[in-house]
Amino acid sequence: MDQQYRVYGYRWVVLGIYMFVAALTQLYWLNFASIATYIEEMFKIPASDIQWFTLIFPLVQVLLTIPAGIIIDKIGFKWGVGIGAIFTGLFALLRIFVPPSFEMLLIAQAGISLGQPFVLNGVTKLATMWFSPKEEATVVGLGSLALFVGMIVSLGLTPALVQDMGFSQMLWIYGIAGLIGMLAFIFFIKPRPATPSRAPEQDQPEVKWGGMGVILKNRNFLLLGFVALIGIGVFNGLTTWLEKILHDMHNMALTDAGNVSAVLIFSGLVGCFVIPFISDKIGRRKPFLILAPLVGALCITALIFIQGYTANMLNGIALGFFLISALPVMLTMSAEITGPRYAGVSVGYLQLLGNVAAVILVPTIEGLNSATGQFVLPLIILAVLLLISFTIALFIRDTHPGAAV
Repeated sequence: MDQQYRVYGYRWVVLGIYMFVAALTQLYWLNFASIATYIEEMFKIPASDIQWFTLIFPLVQVLLTIPAGIIIDKIGFKWGVGIGAIFTGLFALLRIFVPPSFEMLLIAQAGISLGQPFVLNGVTKLATMWFSPKEEATVVGLGSLALFVGMIVSLGLTPALVQDMGFSQMLWIYGIAGLIGMLAFIFFIKPRPATPSRAPEQDQPEVKWGGMGVILKNRNFLLLGFVALIGIGVFNGLTTWLEKILHDMHNMALTDAGNVSAVLIFSGLVGCFVIPFISDKIGRRKPFLILAPLVGALCITALIFIQGYTANMLNGIALGFFLISALPVMLTMSAEITGPRYAGVSVGYLQLLGNVAAVILVPTIEGLNSATGQFVLPLIILAVLLLISFTIALFIRDTHPGAAV
């Protein structure tokens, strides 16, 4: 009977703490990206060395995302994600108490990156454990929104802190934030609610490899994997080179190009809340999964032709709002397809595909630009990839419990 299942107000506390820790992982990821020149002069190292501060994160994500998802499914949300919160907090503190050097900062970044897969793969487990099915997309959207808050804070606040207070003081502030996140997760996150938020799944036999064999037999999930492969890869590739694309193709000042990039991420942040909320309200997922790659392909194509700061700003707003907001929709659909039991490993699989694509597309875009002397061909390829994603999305069945089959 439905009366034996309920949700608690405390679920919002759990979500808030998770969002704080998730935002921190992205803050630390881009911590040194916005002060690369300062780091270069400080340690007398080339820019090719500085890039490892950020590249270590997607590389570790590729290696650990599936194991992290399996561990979360095995030991539960609190300690599965708690592993990530502990790695994040401890290695953020390490940056305070060791002499600042390139080697020690890279070790600290590597330690934080070890925690990231455990944190990012926990959002659907949180949604299915603490929230009702009607709230799932909204919760996953808020969890995704936190990631972009962390990016924006890191890119915007870090240079100001270093300029006004100094490099060491910046590390202290961020280190204390990591400590707060770690302690809050350990002491305030409960292993599970007193009463389940939903009916349990039907009895299922124990499986090997954390359920990978089960979820990969699901046609709907396999198709969703291809959409994630293309969508996450294109987003990472585009955002990595967007400033250079705008500068080289449209002679846009670097500050203006940076503003377009920031607005793209901010509009995606808004979309990560608005789109999942609407999805929950109307009881549909598929329309938004279809809309994202279609609008993305149109906006990327527009990048080739449109001129001027205002036009590119509006294009960036549309691109960020629709393309980025597809992430929480995809993650919610993965949990609805595979069920709460495999919520962690299913998200891990999607993250794996997306990060593999990113590792391939990021250097490919620059390689094609170097070979042709312009970004036209890379942008055409990205647009075509999104059109392929759009076509695949048409064949995915809607996963919302109230959607018509």
